Amino acid sequence: MSGRSVTIKKILVAVDGSKPSLDAAEYAIHLAEKHEAELTSLYVVSPDIRYGYIEDALTPALPGPLKEIAMMAVDGGQKHVDEVKKRASKTNIRLNTDVIISNTSVVKSIVEYTEEHKIDLIVIGTKGLSGIKKMLLGSTASGVVTYAHCPVVVVK
Repeated sequence: MSGRSVTIKKILVAVDGSKPSLDAAEYAIHLAEKHEAELTSLYVVSPDIRYGYIEDALTPALPGPLKEIAMMAVDGGQKHVDEVKKRASKTNIRLNTDVIISNTSVVKSIVEYTEEHKIDLIVIGTKGLSGIKKMLLGSTASGVVTYAHCPVVVVK
């Protein structure tokens, strides 16, 4: 890194509605302000919600009840990214929100999203909604740190 300047133009914060993810959102908002960067708040609907019925997006092939469950999950995710939007409204940062349905894993979806959108920095909370209290680092945060193409800030 010596002699190389680091430019942060695009930051992604992954949220799931948990307190650690909202703390990460606050941190990401601060970083975006400081670096005059664009911030994307991303919620990934777990592939568990779909039981293999969704391919790349919501499709009419979903049976009625499963389609309803998937749409409820998307709506729930939208509430979480809207909370970040509300928190960022006091600033003048450019904020994008996105809710996607994973067709593989939440980790892989976050990593691929950051590559496709040329994200420079990922901000994520230590633990999410999985409820595993004894782990030092949640499995999603750990996976993102392991596989991301860019630096990851893990917020405690």
